[in-house]
Amino acid sequence: MNRRKMLIHTACLTGLYPLSGFVPVTPYRRLKNIGLQLSTITATLVQDFPGTLEKVSAIGYDQVEFSALGLLGRDPQEVKDLLDKNNLMAPVGRVSFDVPPDFMAMPREDQIKIFGNQGSMDSLKSRIERSINECKVLGQNLLIIPAIMPHAFSDMDQVKGMITMLSEMAAKCQDEGITLGYHNHNWEFNEIDGTIPYFLMLESLPPDIFTFQLDTYWVRKADYSLDEILDKYSGRFITCHLKDINTAGDFEDVGHGDIDFPSFLKKATGQGAKYFFVERDTSPDPIASIERSFNYLKDLQY
Repeated sequence: MNRRKMLIHTACLTGLYPLSGFVPVTPYRRLKNIGLQLSTITATLVQDFPGTLEKVSAIGYDQVEFSALGLLGRDPQEVKDLLDKNNLMAPVGRVSFDVPPDFMAMPREDQIKIFGNQGSMDSLKSRIERSINECKVLGQNLLIIPAIMPHAFSDMDQVKGMITMLSEMAAKCQDEGITLGYHNHNWEFNEIDGTIPYFLMLESLPPDIFTFQLDTYWVRKADYSLDEILDKYSGRFITCHLKDINTAGDFEDVGHGDIDFPSFLKKATGQGAKYFFVERDTSPDPIASIERSFNYLKDLQY
């Protein structure tokens, strides 16, 4: 910058020169505390729990989130000690399913049956109550329900009953200093009697005690716009799953599919979203996928 331009620039900043036509430059931001949803590498975690957490930390992740399988039968304090050892945080809790030790070796149809058997609202209530203690040990003040089975979204009476129950459980969690929330898939977007259940949940569940975890892949899979949902329900998503989709509608490593993550992160963080977790439901090489996704995000500017 030459001397004349420098003087004009200084005069603008000090108010001695009119700011007409002056457009301030907004600095780009980078995502802090990149998290990993551990469902992406469940098979590896089952084989070597401590070693896998060490590997996740070595890649560069700062945070992890446990999956619908929970702590895989491990004591919460033991898990916290392992997280501390590897400089990892787990700020967001998970309402897990009860699964047997050999769950990962079971046929897919048997796994689905186990989930289905715990699909009642009574089962969900008991699992939420059980998860509160885990949250306290791990120092979590957010607790996310990973899914409510599709059959609960088959008619509007069921949906309204579910919303009532979630409100009651959210109040109970709030009494314990924990905010309850829900993670979407695509079936919550299936219309019932002219109403989209997911939108009804967003509009009915009180924002002061209930939050939502937005999954980028499943919103796109349901053929909805991430931009429009963020605009319409601003401030409802304190945590998000960063999951990419390819042109065929299948899963992809983050940053290597069709989702515009710089635009999404700019809007989501601007609305108060704080926790972001990389996830890929299926991958031919899960460890390579989480490393590839991390490398994209650590260099991302938005």
